Amino acid sequence: MYYDNRFQKDPHFPLIAFNHEQMKESTTAGYLTAERKSFHDITDRLMNVNLEVLSDLTKQMTEGERVKPETEEEKLCFKLISDLDHVNGHVPGSITQKKYMRNEIWSLISYFGAP
Repeated sequence: MYYDNRFQKDPHFPLIAFNHEQMKESTTAGYLTAERKSFHDITDRLMNVNLEVLSDLTKQMTEGERVKPETEEEKLCFKLISDLDHVNGHVPGSITQKKYMRNEIWSLISYFGAP
């Protein structure tokens, strides 16, 4: 503790501390991918992804369409998105972590019943 309580009284300190924690965890999450057994497969998919197909998929998704992969190239793009989504699950406050927490809550409600 500091004698003048400068961190306890600063209204922006929790936000700044959380931002630093997010940056640290996102960097660490990138390293976690390198340790996975499927790293070689992921790098191959990253290097060989068809950018036109990926841009078409992202354009359709941003317009709010429900996209179902039909061709083999679209399936590879979805697999790549899934792998990158898995990495993002380790970052606190990320959309993927919120999705994992929401799924966990629904599982608990399903198992124990609604409160």
